[in-house]
Amino acid sequence: MEERPEPRTGPRASDEERERFAAILQRHFAEGRLGVEEFSERVDRVLRARTLGELYELVADLPQLPAVERPSTPVRPARRHWWRRHRDADA
Repeated sequence: MEERPEPRTGPRASDEERERFAAILQRHFAEGRLGVEEFSERVDRVLRARTLGELYELVADLPQLPAVERPSTPVRPARRHWWRRHRDADA
């Protein structure tokens, strides 16, 4: 488990870190752990947070989410060159 800095202390939060915490809150909202009003309030606070401690404070009472896995193979279109068959049929 990550060591969490104290609220209002610790390193400054970056824009990328704020976006990551907003995405975490979005997933908890989608799973029904946060109501609309609480979600909105927490996202507002995430956007105003200056330190990592402030960000961690906003998710401290929520369970840690599993990482989202990416597919092992890239997804590609079913018909890669469908236009070639149509072009050849017209010739």
